[in-house]
Amino acid sequence: MNGQIRYGSTFLATSPLTKFRDAVQAVGNEPTREDLHRLIGLARELALSDSDTTEDLGNVNAALEAFELARRLERGDLPTATAPDPLAPGDECHFAAPVRFGRRRSDQYGHLMLTGGWLKFRGTIDVSFAWGEVAAVTRAGREIVVSLEESRRLLRFSCHSVGEAARGGVIARHLARSARPHPVDSNTAYHHAAL
Repeated sequence: MNGQIRYGSTFLATSPLTKFRDAVQAVGNEPTREDLHRLIGLARELALSDSDTTEDLGNVNAALEAFELARRLERGDLPTATAPDPLAPGDECHFAAPVRFGRRRSDQYGHLMLTGGWLKFRGTIDVSFAWGEVAAVTRAGREIVVSLEESRRLLRFSCHSVGEAARGGVIARHLARSARPHPVDSNTAYHHAAL
């Protein structure tokens, strides 16, 4: 009955899992760090099992990791990753992950690489864009969504996990912002915590 439990003939109580999911919905797409910590505390308070909240808590933890990574990036601590393909001399890989490129299950599989100069997809087709060509980067669940300057085209890269997409999204936004002559204010640059 929509997450509600019937006691006797008339009294209804909301199940702990429904209460938790309602709280996740209530924080919206741009939760604060405090919102995320409150959600983790609520899951403990409601004594929810890991199997009940695996996806929801995975999203909350991924958003917290994205906050921490954004803070590291602001301090100039850009992570490095092993590139699956050779890079141009002087270029460095900051994120690499196996992804599906596109929205359909039949779309291209390959590797997404975020380097100092480029966003690259390597698979049966190869796609590369300089960071100056990237207008915006957002995250939608397990997807990193990239929009290009002077184009309506959206590039969608589906990662294996929400955490991987959160890390990749934060790094991509940082690299795209760094390529701009007038970076966006850091208070508005990291809308990365979307649950």
